[in-house]
Amino acid sequence: MPVIKAFCISSFSLIIALMLYKYLRPVRVDVLNKLEIRFTQPNALNDPFELRPRFESLIREAEVLASYSATPVDFDPILRQAYSMIPEESRSLLPYEEAAASFKSFMETDQGRSAVAAGLLCFLRFNEYAATPLRESLYELLNRGVGLLSLTEVPDEPLMWAHYAESHRGMLIGFNEEHAFFNRRRSENDGFYFLRKVIYADLPPAPSAVGMDGNALFVTKGTKWLYEREWRMLAPLKDASRSFELGGDSVHLFSFPAEALVSVVIGARASAELECLVREAVRGSADLTHISVSRATLDLDGQRVCVRGLRSNPL
Repeated sequence: MPVIKAFCISSFSLIIALMLYKYLRPVRVDVLNKLEIRFTQPNALNDPFELRPRFESLIREAEVLASYSATPVDFDPILRQAYSMIPEESRSLLPYEEAAASFKSFMETDQGRSAVAAGLLCFLRFNEYAATPLRESLYELLNRGVGLLSLTEVPDEPLMWAHYAESHRGMLIGFNEEHAFFNRRRSENDGFYFLRKVIYADLPPAPSAVGMDGNALFVTKGTKWLYEREWRMLAPLKDASRSFELGGDSVHLFSFPAEALVSVVIGARASAELECLVREAVRGSADLTHISVSRATLDLDGQRVCVRGLRSNPL
């Protein structure tokens, strides 16, 4: 976990916490008022390549051929199903054992082996063409079922202030990542409700769907995004506190406890109105009195964003 220090500016207190941050646009001051935050489905993320399954085929031809040559094919379930469809009066003339023995004898002939080879070739051709619709189907399943909360280790990254906080006019909220909200895994195999550190790598497509690393799909981004130093938590969208349509986009909001919040930093270009709304939200709620509020400044000589009292950990 990232060790990030947050200094509460006070003449008497010094608080050190493990923190992760979320950049927000000005209109998202409602996060403080309603204590709800969006978990975003893949097709609404700013990176159109993210969480798209990438594989070239359903299963590699070599894997199919190796499996076929190494493992005897058990035709018994298929034979029994086919036999059950024969009219009963015909079945009385040909017991199943005799029918099965006759079929197995046929499969040992050149004609039988040719029939299997033709069927296998048909499957391999289907395998090649089926990869694209399967990729799209999996992506749509993710869009309907999974949301991401993206956080960052870095409170002073100019690009993120520009992209995610409306050109420094928005704000940054800081979370205590040790809070129980970020560790609600229900079992060892549960993929939801815990923080994962994003891995930055430019990976080629998997040769087949069978060989695809499902975990890597959820936590890998291209190296162009390395500066974001992201952590993320996944949640099933069906668990959202509220869901609604906005501008043709589905929005899923999840409630979070006030105690998970630690700080709010108002952007260097934020309006006086936004600062007033933030401070009113904090002062007006007994649940938010522990939160520190500060304002970012710009170091024009060093071309840096200065966020008082917050430091990201070194890489």
